[in-house]
Amino acid sequence: MSNSTSHLDGTYVGGDVEMTGSTFAGRDLVQYNFTFQVAPFRPPPDLVALRTAYTGYLLSVHRYLDFKGVPQVEKVATLLPLEEVFVPLHARPAAPEADTWRRLRLAGRQVGKVEEALQLEGMLAPAETAGPLPIDQALNKEAALVILGDPGAGKSTLLKHLALHLARCQDGDGPLPILLPLNAYAETLQREEVGLQTYLARYYGARRKDLEGIAALFDTALAQGQAVVLLDGLDEVQERRLYVNRLVEDFVAVHRGQEGNRFVVTSRIVGYRDAPLSGATWPVYTLTDWEREEIEHFAARWTLAFEIATHGDTPEARAAAEEERQDLMAAIVPGSGIERLASNPLLLTIMALIKRQRVTLPRERVKLYELYLETLISAWNKARALDKRPVGPGMDYLGTVQVLAPLALWLRQENPTAGLVGRDQIEGWLTGYYQREWGEHRGPARQRARAFLESVRHYSNLLVERGEGQYGFLHLTFEEMLAAKGIALLEDQEGLEMAMDVICQHWLEPAWRETLLLTVGVLGIVKQSPFKAGRVLRRLCADDLPGTDRGRNVVLAGEALADAGEVGADRGSAAVVTGRLVEVMQNRETPAPARRDAGHLLGRLGWEPEGGLDVWVEIPPGPFLYGDEKERRVIQAPYRIGAYLVTNKQFARFVAAGGYEWRECWSAEGWAWRTGTYDSKAPDYLRDWLSQRPPEKRDRPYWWRDERLGSPLCPVVGVSWFEAQAYCRWLALEAGLNPGGPSAPRLPTEEEWERAVRGTAGSEYPWGEEWTRTRLNCAEWWAGRELPGDDEWEKWWGSDERKEANPTPTAVVTFPEGANPAGLWDGAGNVWEWTGSWYIQGERRVLRGGSWFLNRSYARCASRRYNHPDNFISFNGFRVVFPGSPPSEF
Repeated sequence: MSNSTSHLDGTYVGGDVEMTGSTFAGRDLVQYNFTFQVAPFRPPPDLVALRTAYTGYLLSVHRYLDFKGVPQVEKVATLLPLEEVFVPLHARPAAPEADTWRRLRLAGRQVGKVEEALQLEGMLAPAETAGPLPIDQALNKEAALVILGDPGAGKSTLLKHLALHLARCQDGDGPLPILLPLNAYAETLQREEVGLQTYLARYYGARRKDLEGIAALFDTALAQGQAVVLLDGLDEVQERRLYVNRLVEDFVAVHRGQEGNRFVVTSRIVGYRDAPLSGATWPVYTLTDWEREEIEHFAARWTLAFEIATHGDTPEARAAAEEERQDLMAAIVPGSGIERLASNPLLLTIMALIKRQRVTLPRERVKLYELYLETLISAWNKARALDKRPVGPGMDYLGTVQVLAPLALWLRQENPTAGLVGRDQIEGWLTGYYQREWGEHRGPARQRARAFLESVRHYSNLLVERGEGQYGFLHLTFEEMLAAKGIALLEDQEGLEMAMDVICQHWLEPAWRETLLLTVGVLGIVKQSPFKAGRVLRRLCADDLPGTDRGRNVVLAGEALADAGEVGADRGSAAVVTGRLVEVMQNRETPAPARRDAGHLLGRLGWEPEGGLDVWVEIPPGPFLYGDEKERRVIQAPYRIGAYLVTNKQFARFVAAGGYEWRECWSAEGWAWRTGTYDSKAPDYLRDWLSQRPPEKRDRPYWWRDERLGSPLCPVVGVSWFEAQAYCRWLALEAGLNPGGPSAPRLPTEEEWERAVRGTAGSEYPWGEEWTRTRLNCAEWWAGRELPGDDEWEKWWGSDERKEANPTPTAVVTFPEGANPAGLWDGAGNVWEWTGSWYIQGERRVLRGGSWFLNRSYARCASRRYNHPDNFISFNGFRVVFPGSPPSEF
């Protein structure tokens, strides 16, 4: 064997052929370390030009991602180099027992509960014990192997990636890649008998005139043991499958004799189980879903590659890529249906593409799911083969959905927890459907049912065998979307009241929540019937809804409206839902989680209180009682203070205006914090926490993209004292004032804060002397009972009860009964408020007001706490003071 090694980034060192990566725009992109034990291919001089022409052809044909077969995005003009968005894959060293792995067998459901249910019902086979490993380890280890995967798992892309990198090795004499779609070979076998080695040369010779003599190149590489043969899509072979298997096996048997050759065959799981390659020659590896880390890896590569391909490698393009990456990851909410589908490379790619077409995710996810279904049912099979040939008989999308939608609804009703039914049950349902809808007799109806089940299983993989004789949808999200379409079909066929009966029957069941949300989206967006969607929303809001659970029905209607957006429901119905959400949010009898969620939804819907958020409370000069001792102090000059804590929605104006990069918005110490040089002043206990937010992450609040902490109507949190100060200075600049001047907006002193919140008489709480836990966001409100003393608070905070409640900040307009007589809200609870006063001069700033995190003792008007000014936590916020009168625009 040769002592030279070909690195696929274009450098060469001693050893075997390694694939260590390429770089794109200064970023390492491929983290594989393939080490093929293959001697570098050194063709005789008369074949060098042919090798160059062949590898050039591979590079030109497979260099860019191809979106053919994905409706709505297949005509994307931007060319994205495949190698620059490729993410390493993982696989299990075995074939699954059914059509898919257990992790997919659970189809996105909560694992523990579903496994328990399946085991009790005898549906769950013993666990596959072998864990996933990087696919490069399999390629390093095996001379010949089969790679299985679900639709869109990345099988063909993996082979293209290997072929591209090995083709780039040819200047340094790497092994020769030979890439072939097996369905093209199978089609030729329908017309004539031809061996696989002969067909390899014929396939490429027909594609370019300068490759007509390529048989000599392939024969030489194989004879010298210097070839890597990549055979894609064994499942796509429709006719004479066993015969094709034997020809592949014979070809490999002949050329394994030349030590060094490697052989890789790919297939869908379903198609392979029916006719596998035989013998111990073919170890099997099955691709697994992407985890969150791989999804994030893809998002970073994809957005950077897209922006650079579109606008060139500029600082602006890189900044735009980072913004797009953050937006994409924010849309992929952990634990959501979108995240579950994003674990599939094809579906994540479609998601990234459609998001660029101004589809708002996760709100308008019904559009995304509709595209997914259309792709898997009809469009993908038309062009999923390596050479974009159609695979199998065409499936009509609308006709298929007409059957799958009521089937999914029935399955939801039969087994919403596990989503599984036996083959006999599903065939029985389909038989009944064809008898009922098509008027067929039982015999022909059963034949049609079996044919439909096999067609959907083989060509779309939407329905799969997820256990011995147990069938269900490939993924929970597809089942939910199709069930929603089933409810919408009920509305078409039997009227809205019939559809509403299903909704009313199941609205309290957690397993049905997403289906019902998607139903409104299907009616309002997919079917473009906003008034019908609006009728569903009005019914959900009704007080006489069966089983009404003190506001949860209104929250469900609000979630559906937020998802459907402006086009998905009529304005009158939207106004009804919005009004009911305000009632739920401010009703002291409503449980805390529902009040909190109603406020979040109002923020998502763009609602604001009458007069807006920029409301000011005027405080005149004069004496007042201060502190626990109620000592007399005097306010010397009038000022105005924000009636509300500064919200995420208001702070977004500062972010959008470039406030984090606008030097004039920052004091000298503030800019030192922004750029990281101030961190050296932090105490030791803060150093690790500050390291979580290096300067490049100080361009927005720490929890800015968190669904709850970043909610529009909630107080902005995760901001240091310096960020609060910078916001005030930005307000001054916007008003044409000198930041830091005597009339400029700023943080209140603690005396100003206490006078504004407590009034002049020194009341215990903003509203008066009596404690009432439903007037504020604090630990007792979440607990629904008193928590006397810190010991009780600590016990509750560590309890499952607290974890289920999941306390967080609330919208700043949640507690009208907690406002003081002057009209200032949240003076007690919700979040601590930064002030301009020092607790320890030069070291710690004063915080006032209490928070959602702590109990009533900290919510007293006189209570004082402190924090280091560079700290940023989830229960610190602020409000603004304007000396004198603020300009009219504020």
